[in-house]
Amino acid sequence: MKGRGLAVADEGLAIARLRDLNYYRLRGYWLTLERDGSFIEGASFDDIWEIYQLDRGLRTWLWRAIAPVEIKLRTQFAYYFAHLCGADAYLNVENYRSASGFQKAVSNFERERDRAYSQGVPCVVHNMDKYGKLSVWAAVECMSLGTLSMLYGNLDPDTGTSDSSRGVQAEVAEAFGTKPYYLRSWMHHLTTVRNIAAHHDRFYNRVMTIRPALLKRDEKCVRRRDMSKQFPTFLVIRRIYEKSWPEEWESLLDELASCIEQHPSVSLIPMGFPKDWMSRMGAATSRAIIPRT
Repeated sequence: MKGRGLAVADEGLAIARLRDLNYYRLRGYWLTLERDGSFIEGASFDDIWEIYQLDRGLRTWLWRAIAPVEIKLRTQFAYYFAHLCGADAYLNVENYRSASGFQKAVSNFERERDRAYSQGVPCVVHNMDKYGKLSVWAAVECMSLGTLSMLYGNLDPDTGTSDSSRGVQAEVAEAFGTKPYYLRSWMHHLTTVRNIAAHHDRFYNRVMTIRPALLKRDEKCVRRRDMSKQFPTFLVIRRIYEKSWPEEWESLLDELASCIEQHPSVSLIPMGFPKDWMSRMGAATSRAIIPRT
């Protein structure tokens, strides 16, 4: 690393951190500091460490922010399926658009159910021992966000429709204050983000292959070249919170700002953040956190 122009002030500390983190894990954090196989002038190991620390803080924030979203999706999916179609109807292939997509989701669910049973999850053990199956209320408690997102996204729009109901998919989306088109996309995207956080993968400067659909007013906040970066993730979380838990969003946004402020030398540009990102995220007053170029 030094041979390619990286300044290392404390070699002992750098070696210790590489032993803890693995060279190839840390490798992704200096991509923005390289040009043509060499480090840019002035780049230091401390710069790499600051990027890593920011990324770790962001992943912690994302994990906490997504958790209530996952729980709410479980609750609304179970409620509307049971109320409009019946407690077992989530396992009826006729309620879904794609039979192959349904089978893939069910295979995932069966593995999750069996794992929960072997771990002694009370509601799973009770229902499986007594009834040999899980009602949707119990099923969602052992479903991963990925499985739940697959089932929701694959729902036939007509499932559960009646003179008094718009159907399961539309009712769940309404509970989130949006339309099925957006909620399907958001949950698919947030599943990816949640898994990144859960597996301690790099989030900073990552190409997001599963991009979320943005509301028209949010599309104006993101340049086309930044649509595969990280800022759209935060816009989606903002929109979910402002409809579901508006009283919590301000404090959550403050926590995000504090996380970023702790690493002022790290550029937010690789994540697609605009200079006025705080105001675009709905801050009452901008703290003017300007990304380094």
